[in-house]
Amino acid sequence: MLFSDVVAQIELSSRLREGIRSGKVAHAQLFDGAEGSGALALARAYAQYLHCTSRTDEDSCGKCDSCIAHLKVQHPDLHWAFPFFKKDSSGRSISDPFQSSWREVMLDGAYVGQEEWLNKIGADKKQLFISVDEALEINRKLGLKSFHGGYKVLILWLPEAMRVDTANKLLKLIEEPTDNTVMLFVSQNSDRLLATILSRLQRVKIPRLADEEAAKGLAKFSGISEDQAMGWVHVTEGNITAANRLAKSGSETPDLELFSSWMRACWARDAEAMMRQANEFAGSGRESQKRFITYALHMVRQCIVGNYGAESLVRLTPGEAAFLSKFQKFIHHKNVVKISSQLEAAHKDIAGNVNSKIVFMDLSVQIHMLLRKDAA
Repeated sequence: MLFSDVVAQIELSSRLREGIRSGKVAHAQLFDGAEGSGALALARAYAQYLHCTSRTDEDSCGKCDSCIAHLKVQHPDLHWAFPFFKKDSSGRSISDPFQSSWREVMLDGAYVGQEEWLNKIGADKKQLFISVDEALEINRKLGLKSFHGGYKVLILWLPEAMRVDTANKLLKLIEEPTDNTVMLFVSQNSDRLLATILSRLQRVKIPRLADEEAAKGLAKFSGISEDQAMGWVHVTEGNITAANRLAKSGSETPDLELFSSWMRACWARDAEAMMRQANEFAGSGRESQKRFITYALHMVRQCIVGNYGAESLVRLTPGEAAFLSKFQKFIHHKNVVKISSQLEAAHKDIAGNVNSKIVFMDLSVQIHMLLRKDAA
């Protein structure tokens, strides 16, 4: 991937290239950016620039053997690691069975999120992780000589999925890397990394894209108009990955119908509807459940933004705006903090593998009581 293919991030791209040209290449770096910021795209462009044999000040050449291999996601000195699940109970738990699927995802582009990866490997109801066996395999691969005699590069996507024992197995490699080894950790939630790992990485902070930047980028690689792109980007607050996801689905948002019917049931204390929605919620995968709770938090916050007249900060689709025009009066200064806390606690419970049906039913009862709290 060329730096010119990365959406915006021009100043940061220039600094990364200058570091390589001046020989200041840290062996362990953390590309730290939220989903849709372009952290993975930058890591790919950085790796290609490291390997390019005819690089310029502005970019990789795109024509040498190394660049062509990167274009095909087949460079022998670029190694990939990512969260996965164990397919069966036999053998070691490593990513090899998923490498071909990962290559297909990368050939589609670098602006992907966990949801795209889960859908690709059919793992929405499974817990993804990076295993100890995978850490040992990384140590083995990076201990070999490079194929082309230059840098050996590891791109580890979502290192926050590492278990404690996995992280510990990588500590020695991070502290004492083999010759010409560069490890790029691409994280969306760096606060979940162990302090022992975080302290050993050189952090590259990837800022959120401005709406205008994200809209231009989305229009470029999705083929829609900039006006359409701006609509999707506006809703997702500059998250180009989520905006592309919505643009492909053709839906304003997949969670609005469930959220609106859930809020109506909570307000009315319709136990039958709440139980039906709890069953529907539990029937989806864990990542879908977490996505919905995150969406509910977004809607609650948008209610407060609308109530206090900060129109320039409102991020809603027409469908969302129509629903919140009637609903937002029930979210106010006396209940918004507690509602948000209940949603955040539910998100934590789901991530911790607590029974999702029980979590959702309890949350529904708590939301009912809070919605009935008088704003006066």
